[in-house]
Order: sequence, then C-alpha cells, then structure tokens
Amino acid sequence: MTAFKSALLLEDEPNLALALELSLRRLGVETLHHVTTLAAASELWAVLTKEGRTPELALLDRMLPDGDGLSFCRELRRRGYAGRILVLTASGHVEAKVEGLDAGADDYITKPFSWEELEARVRALARRASPPTPAAGAPREDEPWAVDESNLRIRGPRGWVEMTPLEFKLVRKLVESGGRIVSRDELLTDVWGFKWLPRTRTVDYFMGRVRKNFEADPERPRHFLTVRGVGYRFDPKPD
Repeated sequence: MTAFKSALLLEDEPNLALALELSLRRLGVETLHHVTTLAAASELWAVLTKEGRTPELALLDRMLPDGDGLSFCRELRRRGYAGRILVLTASGHVEAKVEGLDAGADDYITKPFSWEELEARVRALARRASPPTPAAGAPREDEPWAVDESNLRIRGPRGWVEMTPLEFKLVRKLVESGGRIVSRDELLTDVWGFKWLPRTRTVDYFMGRVRKNFEADPERPRHFLTVRGVGYRFDPKPD
C-alpha cells in the first residue's frame, strides 16, 4: 500500500496499460483515468482541475502517437501540479533522464522494466512522513533544521516538509554542507548519480521546488542561496 490514492496513466499500448493498472492496484492506487494521446490528456486534466479531482500520481509514457509525453509533463508543472510524475521511456541514455528531470519529472523508468522495479519506484515516490515520535528524536527549538532520513523529511522554520527521494537528497546535501558552497557538478554527481556531467537545468528546477517548501519568499530566498556561476549555499540562520 502507498499514500497515493489515485493516478493518471498516459500510455498508448493497451497491454502495457493494463499491466500498469494491475501493478498500481496491488499498491492500493486506483487508476482513475487512462488516456492514450497528449490531446486527450490535456483535455482531461482541464476537467479534473475544474472539478478538484487531481490525482496524486501521474505515469507518463515518453513516446505517444501525437508527440512527446514530456510536453505534457511540462504542461502539468506550468499549471502548478505538485503531485509526483514518473516517466516511462524506452531510452536508457543519460540524456533521456536529463530531459525527463528538466521537464519536471520526479523519476523515470526504462522499458522494459520489471514490475518489482516499478512498484519500488512508486513506493519511493509515495513515501511520506509519520508524526514525530520520541524514537525519531525531536529537534530542539533553537535548532529548527533537522533531518529525518527514515521518513524522507526535513524540518525547517516552517515545520516538517515531506519530500521525494531526490528532493530529500538535495536538501540534505545542502543542509549538511556546513555553509560551504556546493557546486552544481557536485550536486549532479552526489544527488543524481551522474558519472559524467551533462548540461542541464535540473538542479535549478529542483531548487525552485525546495524554495517553495522552505522559504517564506521563494523569490528572495534566505536559506537556499544561489552563488552565481558556482552553485548553491545553505544558510541556517532564522528568517
């Protein structure tokens, strides 16, 4: 079981779509909507948004009859979708991963994949924090920044924030950096696991999401600071 209750599936292969729905069902996720084209997905999303029935998870195939599924991924993020996006792609090249992350995806999986891998990735995206317990160790009031690795959450001045695995790794890397400047290359290597460093805006995109979660004014960040031309620096001082 996962914290996701519903999902949107954008997949044009009927047999694969059915298998995906069955796999999600095993995790307790209901596939409310299954569409096969970008046009249908865009129309459906407009209806769902109007009705206030937005699924918590979106599984998007990369290659579709009427275009690239990443265009719909970008559209969702432009519309302010804050749910989790998993991209299905037939390409295992690092460029495909970069493009997916740059488009706003939280993770991607390469075809063919095992159902065990798919379910593990969905569980990782869905992992959420439970209420603080004594065993977790409540942070002192004068130390608002606390890392809860077991629940993928970090406490900042605005309280606990629950994150995806990549978001958590990024924030933890900066919080534990001791205030030093962390370069984009170091983040791509340590957080995303790239063995070679592509030209990508992935770090900048994720940093924007981090600031929305932790900063009182994301446009004027106080804690997650950009060092132009170099990378980022974390400042734990109170707002």
